[in-house]
Amino acid sequence: MREKKWRFWKRLACFHFSRPRAGKSEKAQDEKVEQSEKLEQAGSSRCSDGQISLQNITCDVHQEAPSSKVLPSSEEQQRKEHLQEECVEDNLSEGEIKSPLTEQQDSEVAMSSETKLGEGGFGAVFKGVRCKDGFPVALKFVKKNENMKYINIPDHAEPVPLEIGLTVLANKGPSSPHIVELLDWQEFPDHYVMVLQCPSPCENLFDYLERCGGILDENLARHVMQQVVEAADKCCSRGVLHRDIKLENLLVNTDNLDVTLIDFGCGDLLHEMPYSTFSGTEEYCPPEYSETGKYHGRPATVFSLGVVLYTLVCGYYPDHTDLDKSKNWLWYLPSLSKECSHLINACLHPNPEERMPLDRLLLHDWFNVIPKVVETRAPCYGHTGSALQSA
Repeated sequence: MREKKWRFWKRLACFHFSRPRAGKSEKAQDEKVEQSEKLEQAGSSRCSDGQISLQNITCDVHQEAPSSKVLPSSEEQQRKEHLQEECVEDNLSEGEIKSPLTEQQDSEVAMSSETKLGEGGFGAVFKGVRCKDGFPVALKFVKKNENMKYINIPDHAEPVPLEIGLTVLANKGPSSPHIVELLDWQEFPDHYVMVLQCPSPCENLFDYLERCGGILDENLARHVMQQVVEAADKCCSRGVLHRDIKLENLLVNTDNLDVTLIDFGCGDLLHEMPYSTFSGTEEYCPPEYSETGKYHGRPATVFSLGVVLYTLVCGYYPDHTDLDKSKNWLWYLPSLSKECSHLINACLHPNPEERMPLDRLLLHDWFNVIPKVVETRAPCYGHTGSALQSA
């Protein structure tokens, strides 16, 4: 176990989770730079050519300037022998980071707001960049629990944590630009770490919608939904049920409006038998689960897509009165096109057998309306203020 941790810390030697502490000697800074330069030459055994390796990633865009000072050979050897100790001391001390990666076996994952992208019961996500070219990535630290599931996937001899396996399977075959890519990962006894693609600049769809006043023009909503439906359909075609497609799990590149589906932590392998447990967000839960305690994967995915579309064009979540109207195909808003209203009925119908099949959604008339040109600099439409609240 000590050897395994040593190898992982060697790969993480280029991580800088916080700015250098005041008062650090010039010599210490020079030695740290030399460590990083030497370790950049080492390759990750898990990553193939073109992939992002943990040993080339930093978690702070601030980098120290290269030093011209050269360590004597004996001192250099000393530094190599104590590399793991230095990494922990320099990067994970003084309460700036508490992680199960350290020898302290701390189950909390916390970091300064400078580099933290999000956190929850699972752990935390931090932003990072590749040292050599500034390529943006996200690092997700996930705490294990006694009920954590493992699955077998192709090209892996041992079972892997469910979230890791699902992310790999969702990207199996030709890569999809709308599904987050897993670039590297490492498992430990009480947690695992994922290095993920992180579009830049980006924000999640919930924040983007709020910044746009809480509602999107139909043309922009169509542009977003087309990508979300493609991602959901691709996942299901590869045997992956995401189960938590929602605004917060969709990243929008604010430069070109590309959308990426993230976070397979609530997902499962897709099968034809009904599911008897729900793992996701209440507002997106299919009504048949509340009524019967069971649901099927694809119709439940269509319902969640309907909730996403509804919130984009209405500015709030659908409630039981909306579902009652959808039951008789009577839901509509005067401000929306008849095609948009019909698609919402087709996705939110309380009877899963009446919902439009997932693989036919993009054939709906609403997606085949010739839209006006969508601006690529993320224009905002809609009224000021919104009734939408984060789930």
